Amino acid sequence: MQYLTYEEYQEIGGTLDSTAFNRNIDRACGFVDSHTFGRLHKSSTVSKMVKACVRDLVEYLANNVSSGKTVTSKSQSAGGVSESESYATKTTDEINAEMLNIVYDYLINEFDDDGVPLMYRGASNATHREGEREPVKVKFKVKYGWNEIEIPR
Repeated sequence: MQYLTYEEYQEIGGTLDSTAFNRNIDRACGFVDSHTFGRLHKSSTVSKMVKACVRDLVEYLANNVSSGKTVTSKSQSAGGVSESESYATKTTDEINAEMLNIVYDYLINEFDDDGVPLMYRGASNATHREGEREPVKVKFKVKYGWNEIEIPR
């Protein structure tokens, strides 16, 4: 599912041409979907933060993945007419880490229509009716022992 049209992309400050946008929009939205666990598919609207996140992911992909190279250093000299550029290829892990940082920056405090944080990795009670099930007690290890909390289902 695409969360941003090219026209919306331009309105919120996007600078790529439509070809570069179209080449990267599906991958950017897929990355958002995988880290929000598909919660945006059920949302009635797409927030400005989600659109800004997708904009930055599209631009990141266009600038870092499509070419496969990133300029790491650039130098020029005016009098002697000398120019030098160094390129480095980023690994898949580096690219994914930087993309995940973009997603976290924008979506860590965003919620779906049911009030569940978009990036929440636990079980969601949004699909159950209130009072339908008893709360479950969960134990988890903390640095110096065990902690117990009660989670409503």
